Amino acid sequence: MTENRRATEDNRILVLAFYVVVDVSQSMQFSGAIEEVNKILPQVADAIDGSPMLGDLVRFGAMDFADDARVLLRLGDLRDVQTALPTFTTRGRTSYAAAFRLLRQEIERDLAQLRSDNLRVYRPAVFFITDGEPTDEEFEVQAAFDELTDPSFPARPNILPFGVGTATKEALDRWIFPKTGGKAMRSYLSVDVDPRTAIARVTEALLASIIASAASVSSAGQSGGFMPPDDEDLDDWI
Repeated sequence: MTENRRATEDNRILVLAFYVVVDVSQSMQFSGAIEEVNKILPQVADAIDGSPMLGDLVRFGAMDFADDARVLLRLGDLRDVQTALPTFTTRGRTSYAAAFRLLRQEIERDLAQLRSDNLRVYRPAVFFITDGEPTDEEFEVQAAFDELTDPSFPARPNILPFGVGTATKEALDRWIFPKTGGKAMRSYLSVDVDPRTAIARVTEALLASIIASAASVSSAGQSGGFMPPDDEDLDDWI
């Protein structure tokens, strides 16, 4: 790489990519959690709209999954959304494999688009919200997760599972990434908290993480990046 090319790449604007991926299987309707989930996007949009720093740095996207997985909001600047924000609706069962496969596909697509826009992208952060365990075959889920987190995939994301309802820590911990190293992620699990309250706390944690991550990049430049929620932000979780 020539010095001029390296300088050009180093001077590109750095952005942070956040994805919220939500389990919308039928149990989310029965618990009332889906109503609280539908407050996530408006609250994030309000926070970004109210802060020029967040607006400049944060790119946000949303997906849901049940029997299949869908993109509800393509990764982008929420200030550019011209129509009403999408809503989550329940359906079907719980295919983690579909969610992981769509994430890989969308991250590849989004990374290519951001690069073409002359932007640099920190490794994406995925807030993975679920109230149970997958209904897929175990080998299928593991294969999809391994593909998403493959070391050869430069944009393999940081994954933070958030469990509500009947989700267990043992089940959630399988889907943390990365699990080790200086920037290891972790799972979060509601304890004696109803799903509606738990989702509200996930939203608070997401907003706190977005703000902290943006502040990290603003103050540290390219050495900044994604900041997972602090334990004290979720003192009712384990």
